[in-house]
Amino acid sequence: MARRYKYSKQSGALQDSNNIVQQQSVTLAADLDELMAADAPAARAMTNQMTRRQLVERTRRPAGATPPTESALDPHNNRGNMSMLFYTVEDGQRVLAVDQAGKMEVIEGPRRIWRLGRRFRPMEHYVAHPGEFLIVRYRDGQQEHLAGPAHCWLDPRTHLSVEKEEAVQIAAEEAVVVYSEADADVSRRIVHGPATFVPAPGEWLHSFSWHGSVGGQKVPNGLVFQKLWLLPDQMYHDVDEVRTADDAVITVRLMIFFRLVDIEQMLSTTHDPIGDFVNAATSDVVEFVRRLNFDTFKQQTDQLNSLETYRQLSQRASQCGYKLDNVVYRGYGAPRALQQMHEKATESRTRLQLEKATEQQAQELEDLKQERDLARAVREREESRATFEHKMVLARRRLEEDLRAEAARSEAARDLARLDAEAARTQAAADDARQQAHLAQLKGMEVDLTALLTAGQADRVIELRGSTGTHLHLRDD
Repeated sequence: MARRYKYSKQSGALQDSNNIVQQQSVTLAADLDELMAADAPAARAMTNQMTRRQLVERTRRPAGATPPTESALDPHNNRGNMSMLFYTVEDGQRVLAVDQAGKMEVIEGPRRIWRLGRRFRPMEHYVAHPGEFLIVRYRDGQQEHLAGPAHCWLDPRTHLSVEKEEAVQIAAEEAVVVYSEADADVSRRIVHGPATFVPAPGEWLHSFSWHGSVGGQKVPNGLVFQKLWLLPDQMYHDVDEVRTADDAVITVRLMIFFRLVDIEQMLSTTHDPIGDFVNAATSDVVEFVRRLNFDTFKQQTDQLNSLETYRQLSQRASQCGYKLDNVVYRGYGAPRALQQMHEKATESRTRLQLEKATEQQAQELEDLKQERDLARAVREREESRATFEHKMVLARRRLEEDLRAEAARSEAARDLARLDAEAARTQAAADDARQQAHLAQLKGMEVDLTALLTAGQADRVIELRGSTGTHLHLRDD
């Protein structure tokens, strides 16, 4: 029964960090053994500072943590001062005074008592601080638990032993399963955090022993703890030696996200939910991979990120009181020969893709040059047409201006000619009027106007006189 109250402070966290710390401690111890076997100076210096056991314990202990206290015995117990006649019990101490008849009496200091005929036995003092409790066992078989801060003086008349244990610190989103025994009946209850749990006599905690990571592999009893973690959790799982339809053997790596939602259902349906998850996930992966060849598997790996692929895992998680949140595919591993073939195929495919990309870029560059040349030619034609149209517009405008100027000059000439004609006519009319007036005056003066007007104007004057008929013939030569 004494081991019933030895608690594991590790929570039900399934990250591999705890296992990594343990692996580091084992590796450190193995390295130290090798150094000591080789009698290296570094090993001698290390062993001078601490023993191999202290090295391992220091590695396992979190940074800043203090070593656990093994005993609750008060180190300041004083056996008192004896003189020839008196015994002095100091303040804060107790002793048992035993007389010659064997009767015991508790003497509490400060006190000075007569010592003749008496024997004195200092009483042991046990102390429990906050977060601890004392297990007091009585000689009649009873047991009492004193939660700290508390203390107890060991009285051999009634007490059998006193031990100290740490109380279970339950954080938020954590829980422990407590069993109680009374009158041969055992009951179970769940204590949720945040709380400090001190068991009553007859109570003990359920110890879980689940699959855990050891050396990167899930093994039975690899994770032992007493506190359940109710927060969302995750674990890594590698499904080894899965055979495809074309007999390729691969390893599928997964990360499973889940959380505990019903503790009672979990306790009633499974003793190792992580082992159930491992088996169910393995079955789902095998079922998925065995229908595909290796190339098809690589093309359809995105389906391994869908919960629909993990029907058995989802069903088993629901049966165990867990909720499966997500499954992430982390990649695959293959044997060396297959991996080399895959690497060569990947290298060839990558080279072809690079050559294709290079040729495609070259063709795109040629297309770009051609498109730019065509665009440049189109722009040049457009610019030439625009230039020609601009020149035509300018020529048309210049011609129009010339025509308008010529029309203006013609109009001005016509106006000037008209004005000149009108002036000439006016001048002629005036001249005619003056001449007529002059002739009229001459006529009035009885001047022969005909002779006057024709004098000096004819080239040749032929004068005919006579009353008989006369004929005149004129020749041009």
